[in-house]
Amino acid sequence: MIRVLILLFFISSPAIAVSDINNATKVALEFNTWYLQQVEKDVYPLLVSGSPEMNEYVTAETLEKLHKAVNSDDEFYDADFFTRSQDIGADWSKNVTVVSSDLDPVCLNVYVAYGKDMSHTVIDCMVKEKGKWKIQSVAQQAIVPNENLK
Repeated sequence: MIRVLILLFFISSPAIAVSDINNATKVALEFNTWYLQQVEKDVYPLLVSGSPEMNEYVTAETLEKLHKAVNSDDEFYDADFFTRSQDIGADWSKNVTVVSSDLDPVCLNVYVAYGKDMSHTVIDCMVKEKGKWKIQSVAQQAIVPNENLK
């Protein structure tokens, strides 16, 4: 009986891990789609204090740091923190795609491409906060498609 339980544990563990990663990628996709739609309407959620959506998708520590930076007289980023760009493409909000993910000791990195041509890619560093996947930081990476794979 113990052997059966051990076997069931090892069989179910990878399935749980994959499900958890899928949850993180879903959250990243939802956030990026919502965020781009807001920016497209000239609404900048980071400037809205206490935004329930921002609280749902972004860690409290990151929001605190970003609000402090926005309200400071110090120099701020010249690109949007979440899109890592100064402007958004005309088709970005309608074409948000998770293209990959990988796990490291710090976070689950979710690679999200914008636009039909997927010309702009951000990497959302996802961590769990109170049991929910949230964005801790964002990086931008130019990913050049391999023409041989077509």
